[in-house]
Amino acid sequence: MAIIMRKYFFVSLLALIFTASGCLEPITSVNVAEPITNLASRTGVSQRQGFGAIPPAPKTEATDSVIRINTDLPTLQPDISVLRLPPTGLDSIQFQNLTSAIGMPVGLIGEQVRNLDYSFAWTNSAGEVWEYISEFRRLSYANILNSPNDTLTDNWPSEQQIIDAFYAFMYDHGIDPLSYNNPTIEISWREWKNKIDKDEACISNSDINTFRQITTPQNMMAAKAPAINTANCVAKQFPSRIPITYNLVVDARNILSADGKAQSGGFLIMNAETLKIEYGWITLTASPARSDYPAITAQEMREHLLNGGLGGKIEGTMDINEVFFGFYRLNEESSYDYQYLAPALIGTGIQTLNGAKIPYNIVVPLTK
Repeated sequence: MAIIMRKYFFVSLLALIFTASGCLEPITSVNVAEPITNLASRTGVSQRQGFGAIPPAPKTEATDSVIRINTDLPTLQPDISVLRLPPTGLDSIQFQNLTSAIGMPVGLIGEQVRNLDYSFAWTNSAGEVWEYISEFRRLSYANILNSPNDTLTDNWPSEQQIIDAFYAFMYDHGIDPLSYNNPTIEISWREWKNKIDKDEACISNSDINTFRQITTPQNMMAAKAPAINTANCVAKQFPSRIPITYNLVVDARNILSADGKAQSGGFLIMNAETLKIEYGWITLTASPARSDYPAITAQEMREHLLNGGLGGKIEGTMDINEVFFGFYRLNEESSYDYQYLAPALIGTGIQTLNGAKIPYNIVVPLTK
């Protein structure tokens, strides 16, 4: 994603605007996703159905899927806590302060104004360039001082060294380590590198020529690891950039899509020789409000699991070996709307299809 540069937009100005309305608070501190426990709220709840009507959770359809539940399911309380995240646009006071501070003519603004989104960018003495894009709560980052000198390197550091360097970057920049989990080398590159290390694959001249085309961090973000190769092997060389991803965590749990994939919290590109971050993006969390809403029954929860949850019919068979809680993001009409996270039960296990064993997650929202 291209970084939009807006020069000389003073961060101190925005800090003044946001501090007045309490927007520059620390990132929410949450834990990594937990095993199943009793789904009782651990923090204060405003009131029952305090948000009024919320977007309904998608309904699951009856299917003839062959699904076996090989673990105990949790008990549910009659009510369950829904999280509400603030809109990504500025509220009326913030918008008025901003437009006044930059000298925006009042006649341009009109009446009954709603800010849909905003962005601003800055740089600093370390050579870093940052941009915040409110629509996605996303920070973009670039530092050309951390760019590698060549497109190739003789080897990558160990995965532990890479992850340690990632944590150091996040810590040094004040990103709460409890707002994300599971940092890892991007999955296709991680699996490919593991096979190289185990001598189950090798590198060809064609691979090296492909690596030489990765001349920018944007190229590395888009690139997937080469196919597994066992012939025409040459001396090992690797891209000089390493792609790193991690999951977003809110209020101690992952946010999952209908197919059970955890929402990405960021994508960073690391210099393989210096272990410095060159480029990427980071999703910031927001402090949620909570309110109780009616939950489905234990019987409905079991039925939804056996029907395949939001993913629908499952081909072959599925064995659910473990369950845990996460969140499912309910639909929103625009960036100005509140965002709602409904608790969901995730059944994780193995799908068997044509003799192949495939990891699979079933997602069941727990709100009525």
